[in-house]
Amino acid sequence: MDRRWQQIQRIFCFFILCLGLSGCAASGPTVSLDKSQDFKEIDSFFVKSPLNSVNPTLENSIAQDITSALSEKGLSSTTENLADVVVSFFPYTETKEGGAQLNIGLGTGTFGRSGAIMLGGVLSVPVGEQFTDYQNLQIEVINKSTVIYSASGSIEIESNDVIAVQQALNQLVLSLLDSYPSIKDK
Repeated sequence: MDRRWQQIQRIFCFFILCLGLSGCAASGPTVSLDKSQDFKEIDSFFVKSPLNSVNPTLENSIAQDITSALSEKGLSSTTENLADVVVSFFPYTETKEGGAQLNIGLGTGTFGRSGAIMLGGVLSVPVGEQFTDYQNLQIEVINKSTVIYSASGSIEIESNDVIAVQQALNQLVLSLLDSYPSIKDK
């Protein structure tokens, strides 16, 4: 009996471990690339301000990060009229409900000769932080009204410090444009 109980405990622990590890998996950015586009023909770009302008300081920082990332890929920044492609970006914040809950079962029951009466319920008690703020960003590279590259991702906002948010967004921009083809080796 003890041996069987130990096997059940091992299986249960393995299941809990697998469940915990799957919860730790990070999701990377979502990237879409037009495979028919010859990216080596693209030499210049223009970063367009978002239509939903909410925070000009943050948007200027994102635009500078995009310019730096694409310049590292071998492209040069220019005016909208002279650019081969236009880069647009759409930043937005989102609050997701999360946190842990403690579920408590309450119940009572009476069994008698003439019948049974059952009363029960489950009470959920919130434990810890319940809402998490995320900064989302979508970047699109457009060539003659056709989206040839699109990437979106998000970061968790851990503080309201503007500098920390800008640094985190810089890392997000770099990860979103990491898959953009480099033209340095033309």
